Parts: sequence; C-alpha cells; structure tokens
Amino acid sequence: MKFDVMGRIGNMRLPDGKTALLYSIYEAVSNAIQAIEERFGRAEFAKRGIINVLVDLNIDKSLKYIAISDNGIGLNSTHLAAFETCDTRQKYSIGGKGVGRLIWIKVFDEIKVRSTYEVGIVGYEQVSFKFDPTEEDSLVGLTKSKGEAGDVGTHIILAEVKPDQNAGITRSLLARHICHHFFPYFIAGSMPRLNVMFGRRELDVGEYLTSKVDVRAKETIDVPLGSIGKLEISHVYVEKSISQELSNAILLAAQGRVVKSIEIEKKFALKSLENGRAYVCVVHGQFLDAKVDQERTGFKALETELEAITDAAMEAAERFLDEHIASVRKLQKRFVIEILEEHPQLAISVKDIDAYVSALSPSMSGEDIGKTLFTLLYRHERKLKSQIKYLEDAEADDESEHSRRERIDDLVQKVTDDAKRRLAEYTIKRHQIIQLARSLLRYSSEEKKSYHWERTLHELVCPMGKMLDAKDYDEHNLWLIDDLLSYYSFFASDKAMSSFGINGERKEPDLIFFNPYGFRREGTNDPVVIIEFKRPGDETLSSDPVDQVLEYIERLRSRTVRDIEGAIVSDINEQTPFECIVICDLSMGARKKFERSVAQNPTPDGQGYYGFSPNHKASIRVLSYGKVFRDAELRNQGFFAKLGLLPEEVRRALSAATQAAE
Repeated sequence: MKFDVMGRIGNMRLPDGKTALLYSIYEAVSNAIQAIEERFGRAEFAKRGIINVLVDLNIDKSLKYIAISDNGIGLNSTHLAAFETCDTRQKYSIGGKGVGRLIWIKVFDEIKVRSTYEVGIVGYEQVSFKFDPTEEDSLVGLTKSKGEAGDVGTHIILAEVKPDQNAGITRSLLARHICHHFFPYFIAGSMPRLNVMFGRRELDVGEYLTSKVDVRAKETIDVPLGSIGKLEISHVYVEKSISQELSNAILLAAQGRVVKSIEIEKKFALKSLENGRAYVCVVHGQFLDAKVDQERTGFKALETELEAITDAAMEAAERFLDEHIASVRKLQKRFVIEILEEHPQLAISVKDIDAYVSALSPSMSGEDIGKTLFTLLYRHERKLKSQIKYLEDAEADDESEHSRRERIDDLVQKVTDDAKRRLAEYTIKRHQIIQLARSLLRYSSEEKKSYHWERTLHELVCPMGKMLDAKDYDEHNLWLIDDLLSYYSFFASDKAMSSFGINGERKEPDLIFFNPYGFRREGTNDPVVIIEFKRPGDETLSSDPVDQVLEYIERLRSRTVRDIEGAIVSDINEQTPFECIVICDLSMGARKKFERSVAQNPTPDGQGYYGFSPNHKASIRVLSYGKVFRDAELRNQGFFAKLGLLPEEVRRALSAATQAAE
C-alpha cells in the first residue's frame, strides 16, 4: 500500500530536527511497551520485558543510526498488516495512534525492521524488510524465514538522517528526555527494563530513576465537570538533575506518557525545598487517555475541562505541600514584620499579620511583599486625597450637616492615624542612626586598638565644612545631642570664624549656633551654643577642650556675626551668654583633666561634668558619647506611646529593638 506521505504530514503537527529524532525514539519505545504487554500480560510485562535503545555515532560525532529492540510479541500477520496502515485503529485501546512511522520517515532515509514471532504452538517465524511508504508496497524486500524462540521480539534500525534534519543528540540529553517522556510508566511501576546504550556506555533507565525518585503519596480525586470523573495523582520528589521539565511541575499524562507540563515552582516557592529536591505531581486517568491527540502533544478537550483538571491538581499539590508551604508562610511572616519594623506607615494594609500572610501567594518574596505594601499605601493616600478634595469641592447643600460632620471626623481620624504611623517610622530611622553612632565608639582597628577620629562622629551629627540654617533640617542629626539645636536660625560646622564675619580669625569651632528658635530678636542677648567633639577612646585628651571653647568665646566677644550673604546674624557683646558642650569619652585621664577645670562638678549619673565661667558668661557641660546616645534613645522611646495602631507583633518587635542600652 502506497502512502501519500506529504499529504499525511501536511495535515499533522509533526516535529522537526532534534525533537523529531526524540519522538522517533519515543514511538519505537511505546510500540515496544505495547508489544511486551501483549505478549506477557499486564501483570507480568513490566517484570519480564526488555527494551534496548542503541545509539551509534560516526567518527565526526554525527548520528549513524538508532536501533530499538524489544522482546515483545513481534510483527505477526495481524501486526504486520497494521504496520502498513497509517492511523490504524488496532492499538487505540492501549494508546497506540499509528502515526509514529510518519515521524520516522520525516527524519530518516533508511528504516529496517526484523521481527520474530510465534506461529502456532511451537513454531517461530522471522520477517525482515525495509520500510518505505513512498513505494506501492511499503514493506520493501519482505522476506520470511524460520525463527528461534530466543529471538522473539522486534528490532528496528533508523539510519541515514535526512540532510534537512538537524538531529544531533547526546547521551545525557537522550536519557533526560526518555526519563521525562515515560515518567508516568516508571512512577506506576509499569515500565519494562529499558537500557540506553550510547556507544560503549550503557544506562539502565529504571535503576537510574529509582535512585533519584521518591514516590511519597498517591490519591484519587473526582472532578465533577462533564465526563472528566476520577483522576489518579502521584506526589513525587525527584532530583533536579533528571530533567528540567520534571522540576517542580504538574504533569498531565496520557497512555503512559507526559503530554503537558505545568510549571508550579514560583506558585509554591519550590526552589526552597530541602536537599535540592524538586516536586512532581503526575496526573492521569481515563478522560486524559481518551482526549490525547494523535501526536500526543496536546489534548482534544475543552479549555474549561483542562482548567478544571489543572485546578484540581493544584489543590491536591497544595494539600500535599502543606508542611513546605507552612515553612514558607513562616518566612513570609518574618518578612512582613521586618518590613513593618522598617516602614511602620505600611501597616495601613495589615491589621492582623497572620491573616495577611495567609492571603499571600507562597511565591512572594520579601521584595514582592514590600512592593505590594508600598503599592497599597500609595493607593490609600491617593484615595484619601481624593476624599479630601471631594469634601472641599462639594456643595454644603449636597448632604446634611450631620453627614458632613461625620465625613470630616472620619477623614481627620484617617489623617491622624497616618501621621502616627509616620511618627513611628521616623522613630525607627532615628534608632538606626543611634545604632550607627554607637558602632563608631568601638575600635576602628582591632589590631591597632585604635578608635575612629572625632570627625567621623562629627559628620554623622552634622556635615562638616558647611554653614546651615533651620530650614536645612534634613542635612543633619543634631537631635542626637539636643532637638532644640535644629531651631537655631544659623549655625556653622567646622568653618573658620572668618567665614561668618569674624575677620582674621582662622579658628574652627566644631559646631557653633546663633539666634535660637529660628528668628532674630535684635537688642537682646540670645545665647550662643558651641559644641566641641573629641576622639572616642582618647585616654589623655590631646588638648584641653574646656580651654578650647573658652578661647572661642574670647575671640567672638565684641564681634559681629554675618551669614553667607553678609547679613548681620548676631552682635556679640560682653553680656552675650554662651552654652558650651564638650563631647568625649570619659577615660580616667580625661576625668582628671576635667576635675581640675572650670567644669569640675560631676553629674548625678557620673556620665558627665558641668560648671560655669563667670568671666565668659559661659555654662559648660561635658558629656560622654555613651550618655549622649543613651539619652537620645530614651527621648526616642517617648514616641512609642503612639504605636498603638501597629499590629501587636510589630509593636512588640519595635519596642524591643529600640530599647535604650543600659
């Protein structure tokens, strides 16, 4: 019988190149499985059947031929007749579609077949031929001879790859694809022994898979849509090295083969499975067997039916992966708490952390959760602005006074709550700066036992080499020392006195402040504040800081301070009071120096000294770095009275994180 080859191929979705080569092998192996089952029966065929796939290469590594042999029933008269007929119905009941030979002839120019089968009770016959469907008689050179009992089965050689087919293959590629394609057979324990021989190297695919596959559970589910009915599901852990397509996927199988692979790695965060394993959910059943197309690359089923099957498999996978998902939820909860600790205003969307986390997709990372929370905050603020604008634009007659009052009260409460959350975030940022400041009190070099220079802490408190005013609030952290310092109208950081109008003076106070509270009161004697930093850990103090600040005062007396533009900032006279703050580590050497100075009075907590110089009208405070940062944290703690709007777990975590060090 002569085939209209191109017509048949033109009407079907046949693969090309490497894929066609693989499908040629798949078809030959599938035929072998069916032949073995027919010979030995369903109960014994997996134990007694043997399939060998031999791949031989030319010297240049190009494909020479592929030989597939089995010990199945052989091409007896019935099967030989079916072999000549494309699209045979003979094998439909066991999954055969009869189209594999079309893939063979698309890839190979030479197809040789030799088969031995039983004749009568004790006789055996062997048939040999070349398969060429372009000939009137496609079984070219058919010969029959006496066969031997030990030769029962079929041997097929696929050779001479067509020039237009780029059909290269490697041993590892072949092994992975065979594992993937026939995975359902192996999982069900219904795969005959399958050996793949690539040149001189041999692989028992069954043994290989057994060492890398762990079938954990099987279940039957019922999909009550149309005629779908019952489906069998196997939950399997595999090593990722077997096949990329087997890594964390739902496999819809039909007639013992994988037809469709659905990736679920992201949905269930399966990259984090223990021991580098992957999860596979294998789904098969009568409905899928009946609906698979001829090429076994898809299903002839309604989209709604396939969606229902996929959804049911997803639910089954989620139930099986419950323990893993619980660990993912635990990690996600930690992410949420950490994000809200850092950005408390995002709590607008999180009233209860457990409820919020349970609604997240397991695939969401910490970054994904953060993006979502910021998006929700943005939408909340846009909505709030819209509501305020509507209230502004609405006519008074549009609603009753009572209704309008309620609307206003509701908006006021929302704005107030948002402000409290932002206050919480501001508190957290301050705490982080305090932590950084404390870290600068430790050795900068463990080996040399040396400390950071005072300029490092100076820069953290206020950038050096600048003149600033009250509006430059975001450029400094003066609150570390005293919040009120931020409200001086003009201050200089590590600038020569000449830069603010004291001509001829090159001395550079670390920090100096003029005109408190952001406005000038001409004719009055507003205090001037001078701050001097000393290097942390300095045992002897290289210079006397009290003498240093008093010298600054002497150089400022009877002088006029001007800002950058030359405007008068302050006239300093003999009555101008000064407040001087020295910040250093109170080592034993430093304490002895202060106890002999004007500032010789110890503070009650032992962490500082104070004194007054009548001649300079200057009060002097000496503070240890530890005290400055501890007091800053204590002041910061006062903000936490406003954290009642946060989820309890976040509030507790924040309170614990921002506790002042003793």
